[in-house]
Amino acid sequence: MMKKWYSILLFIFCMIGIRVNASSWMFLWDEATTTIEIPLGGNLQNYISIPKATLYQDGNLLSDAEISYITTGDWLYLLTDVDTHKVGEYQVWYKAVENKYKPGQCQGYKTLVTFKVVDLEKPKFIECPKELTYLIGSPKPNYLSQIIAKDNSGNCSITLDDSLVDYETPGVYHMVARASDDMNITEQEITLIVEDPIGPVITFLGENNHILIAKGEDIQLQKYFKAIDKIDGDVTDSISYSPFSTEQEGCFDLEVNFTDKNNNASSITIQIEIVNRDQVSIELFKESLILEYTEDFVEALKKNIKSAYYGKTNIVNQIEIHTEDVKNEVGSYVAYYTFRTKDKEERIDCSLKLLSNSAPTLMVENINTNKNEKPKILDFIKVQDPSDPNIISKVEYDDSLVDYSKAGTYPVRVIVTNSSNLSSIETLYVTIYESSSQSIENAGNIFMVPVLIGIVLFGGGIFLFVHFKKKKNCNKTENQL
Repeated sequence: MMKKWYSILLFIFCMIGIRVNASSWMFLWDEATTTIEIPLGGNLQNYISIPKATLYQDGNLLSDAEISYITTGDWLYLLTDVDTHKVGEYQVWYKAVENKYKPGQCQGYKTLVTFKVVDLEKPKFIECPKELTYLIGSPKPNYLSQIIAKDNSGNCSITLDDSLVDYETPGVYHMVARASDDMNITEQEITLIVEDPIGPVITFLGENNHILIAKGEDIQLQKYFKAIDKIDGDVTDSISYSPFSTEQEGCFDLEVNFTDKNNNASSITIQIEIVNRDQVSIELFKESLILEYTEDFVEALKKNIKSAYYGKTNIVNQIEIHTEDVKNEVGSYVAYYTFRTKDKEERIDCSLKLLSNSAPTLMVENINTNKNEKPKILDFIKVQDPSDPNIISKVEYDDSLVDYSKAGTYPVRVIVTNSSNLSSIETLYVTIYESSSQSIENAGNIFMVPVLIGIVLFGGGIFLFVHFKKKKNCNKTENQL
């Protein structure tokens, strides 16, 4: 009876086993857990337990299944290959194992899990100025050298965008510093203040910083100046100076100031001379003129009169110009201006320096000579200069490189400077040959060789002729005997 029950129970268990093995088993992986992001530098151990799978039998979820995971084995994608210090994607094989129902290697028992190591941290600025100042006209600084940033990846590039800055115009501008690690960008704004530190450039339109003002005349100093600012242009109308009176004759120094729109000031000190216009006053632009010697110097002297008064009367057209001692030749001369009335005469001198604007015309001829014969080099040089009649006497040459004792070709540098200090330079070449007498002597020696040979041959011929003739006569005598 017991055997029967054992048989029945064994059959039941076999049927159950057959039924269990015949069931449809399947592991399903949660896709939301098979792609895992890990921040750069994160601890991998905090993420390896995220992947999850569930077990189904005949389409029914077994919620009480005891599932564990194996991440090591003889696979191509291993957990040890994941480098959380390097951005990238890494794949690892995960195998699901169920310890309660033990379905074995059923469908979906393993899957590839992707670990994405991502850089989520932006670069950080360690040093970055918030405000800078640039002075117009100064070298542009290397602002990047003042910015330091770092990133957890160790890869950080810094750029500076100053495209909105006009370095030639004063104002407040904004630059953008950017730190990038190829994944993330951090920006910081820098304020750049462009300032104009340079005042206007002042030009005095008179002579020797001196202004002559008639006693009691209205003050109009602006016409004597030109003030130009690099940024603001003409700022002559910004002129300022300490007030003074023209009611008393005298001479004193005066500081005149000009400012640009940024209040950069420039100043110049001039001499003010207040005179009584009841006397003759002649003022020139320049006390000395430099002119071309062929120029109409009378016309130039007329244009040099700045002002001329007798009292309050303008007498410019009554000024006489004297050029009796001036010639259209290079040199220094003195001309003078005069104004005459019945009882007085006023004279003012003006020195003239007449120069030529053209350098002398210099021509040279190459020289051929024999060894140890030094030619007259000046015979091979021609020079012309209408402004300097003695130009030939100013020719200089340097033959220090010529070796007159040795055959060859040598350069000789020739220079001439006229009275206006204008020069012309040329180079001629001296070619030295062996002397002609030595050549003739060598030729004579060569000629003597065939002559001597001829003499020897001729003498030998005579000797043979005489010898054979004598022998013939001797033979004849013997025959006669």
